[in-house]
This record gives sequence, structure tokens and C-alpha cells, in this order.
Amino acid sequence: MKRNKSIFLVLIYLIIGGLIFFKFQFLPKTNNSEPITQTDFQPTLPDSTESLKTSSLAEPVANFKARVTKKPFGIYSTPQNSPIQPERFTGYHTGADAEYEDAKTDVPVFAVNDGKITFSQYASGYGGVFILETEMNEKKHSVLYGHIRPASLPRVGTTFSKGQQIALLGTGYSNETNGERRHLHFAILTDTRLDIKGYVSKKADLSGWINPLSLY
Repeated sequence: MKRNKSIFLVLIYLIIGGLIFFKFQFLPKTNNSEPITQTDFQPTLPDSTESLKTSSLAEPVANFKARVTKKPFGIYSTPQNSPIQPERFTGYHTGADAEYEDAKTDVPVFAVNDGKITFSQYASGYGGVFILETEMNEKKHSVLYGHIRPASLPRVGTTFSKGQQIALLGTGYSNETNGERRHLHFAILTDTRLDIKGYVSKKADLSGWINPLSLY
């Protein structure tokens, strides 16, 4: 009887030992760290500080981004392939065009940021055109507005606050726009130079401009 009891106890110890061995060898090991959740497997996103700064810009014209439907930044146009017909220009587009041919009333343009007018006059290919010098992301830039009604052009040296109305778009297919349709050619230069080119002949030359839609 005592011998059977001893055998029984040995079997119990073997079973318990086997269970302990199985647990440490085959079951997942745990530690005292926080439990893993689904968010632990999400990719690391880039710092959004830069986009937050640029997204604070006011629109240069109402519904700007939605109205860039024909000539975005960088598109290569010729009289043969242009989305606008007839076309008289050839090259890579230095800005983004916001279309307003459907507008029945005056279309105001606004200062995208606090700034000062450094250029304002009538120019071939534009009609009225002006440049607002402003600071974005701790760097100064020239911001160009083209196809402006000449009578509404601001004076050089005038300062404007972000969102403040500056001028009006010119009437389409008139002297106010130098024969162009009613739209805003909006371009942002990488520095403060006075450059009003609407097109460049080489794609590499676009490096002197910033894609406006990337800031909205």
C-alpha cells in the first residue's frame, strides 16, 4: 500500500514537472512591458510641422484648389496639346491657374499672407500682374498674381494682411487680361526675385518655383 502511494506521488511530480517545462519552452514569453496593440504596427508618420505652417495660408482666390482644373503647376503646353485652345504659349507652367470663366460678378484676389507689394504693372501675356513679398516657413518669397484688372492693381510698397482683398481678376478675352480667359495665374517663387515668367523652356528651370497646390 505504501509502495503504491509512493509511485502515485512520483507520477504526480512528473506530470507537474512536464507541464512547467511545456509552459516555458513552447508558450509565448511575457514581460512587464505594456501590452501590444494594433497601433504598435502603424507606420511612423513624418513630422507634420511643415505642412501645418503652410496650410495656414489664405487662399489667393475663393475655391482656389478646386478651380485649378486645366493648367496645374509644371504642365507642358504647346499650341498643339494645350488644354486651352487656342494657345499661344509653349513651355512648362510656373504656376497654377484657377479658372473663373463661369463667374458672373467681380472676382476678388486676396493676400495669402502678410506682405508687401514689390511689383505691380501691366505686362504682355498677363494684363495686370503684381508680386506680393511675404515670409513663409521663415523664408521670404515672391508670390505672383497674374491676369488682374489693371485699374485695381495695388501700388508698390503697399502692405496687406493675410486674407485681405488686394485686387480683382480682369475681364476675360479683353485688354485687362491681354486677351486671355478669366483666370488667376498664381505662382510662388523660391526667393524674392522679381520674375514674372509664366512658362519656362526647360523642366529643370521649374526649380525656381514652388507648386502652389502643395501648400493647400
